[in-house]
Amino acid sequence: MRSLQSRFRQVSGLLLASTALTFGCAELLGLERDVPAGPCNTDLECAPNQHCESGLCGPNAGSGGDSSSGGSVSSGEAGAPGTSGATAGGGQVGAAGETTGGAGASGAPSSDGGSGTGITPECTSPADCTGQDSDCAARTCLNGQCGVAYAKRGDVASVQVAGDCQKSICDGKGAFTTEADDTDLPDDGQVCTVDLCKNGVPSHSFAPPTTSCGASSQFKCDGMGVCGGCTGDADCGLNGLCATYSCTGGVCKNTFVMSGQGTLPNTVGDCRKNVCDGKGSPTVIADNSDLPSDNNPCTKDQCSNGLPVFPPQSNTTSCGALSTCDGAGNCVCSNPGACTGKCGMLTDACNHQQDCGNPCTGNDTCSGGGVANVCGCDSTPPDCGGRCSGRATNGCGESISCVIPCMPPCKFGGICDCGVCTT
Repeated sequence: MRSLQSRFRQVSGLLLASTALTFGCAELLGLERDVPAGPCNTDLECAPNQHCESGLCGPNAGSGGDSSSGGSVSSGEAGAPGTSGATAGGGQVGAAGETTGGAGASGAPSSDGGSGTGITPECTSPADCTGQDSDCAARTCLNGQCGVAYAKRGDVASVQVAGDCQKSICDGKGAFTTEADDTDLPDDGQVCTVDLCKNGVPSHSFAPPTTSCGASSQFKCDGMGVCGGCTGDADCGLNGLCATYSCTGGVCKNTFVMSGQGTLPNTVGDCRKNVCDGKGSPTVIADNSDLPSDNNPCTKDQCSNGLPVFPPQSNTTSCGALSTCDGAGNCVCSNPGACTGKCGMLTDACNHQQDCGNPCTGNDTCSGGGVANVCGCDSTPPDCGGRCSGRATNGCGESISCVIPCMPPCKFGGICDCGVCTT
């Protein structure tokens, strides 16, 4: 009996060890890591190796390698081995699917997923990344690396084609696809037809003879798609920019401008376009070529699904003389060379106050030459202290005579006393 119990414990232990080894291998091989980032509210909505941050699923910190010895990074690429006690930097999967990063420096984690060498990040916000956002794919910036977050399959797109018996949805891989929608009825604009969808295919059948028609519903359809009984064009409808009505041989007929066309007035720069809907009425569609303008050189003028958007320009974009954008949509003027050869307080070319200090040396002082914000010595003859003889030194270190001559010279034996002739 004891022998059987011992054998049972041995078998159970082997099974547990096998399960743990299988799970560990799956982790090492990255079988569950290649999961695209997606929108989320909690960690429960993300893959096992991801967590929810700023509304998007992203890789767990340090998931790229073993925290004790370097290990390997995700996507199957081995990281550089770390020394004992080093923390692996972990790899961030970017938009191209390449894995970067490895083991951090000894005893300290690498904050940028690299090797602790201070690699410059690709981005500070999604707007720094190339590409264009859509309902099905959005740019992301996680840990300085650009990526893409995909909407779930079946998410409904914000822009739909009305009346095509189809629904535009996301395919879960960043692209749009369609599925049948028999509630999205087509409309041919004809009162004497019935609009139908069947398995995503639009169709039109004749309306019953009890259906009212005409400009004021004063007639009845004939059951064959015709509205009869008119005597003039006005009996059939009111002409407009998208429709023309006529009465021919007692039968109402209409002509509609094709969908998406027409010569309707439009507002410039609102990312929209007024067109005809193909059923005799005007409608509005997105026009991403009708670019807006916020008159800000530090933002991009763009349209997104018919709405004006103004993402910031990069922080290397010039926005005027001595001015550069700050990456947040602001134009910042900087005149760092304003103090070259200058001293004291001055107003630079950006209308900013700058203190250039007092770099003057020797006999020079700031504005000593009588020029504001410039070093120079004072060559003005010195105050001789009331003396009219001898010499004194001026601000430039020059010896200046204190004698004040009489002009014109004294005559008839007069004596010049401090520029005045006396007897």
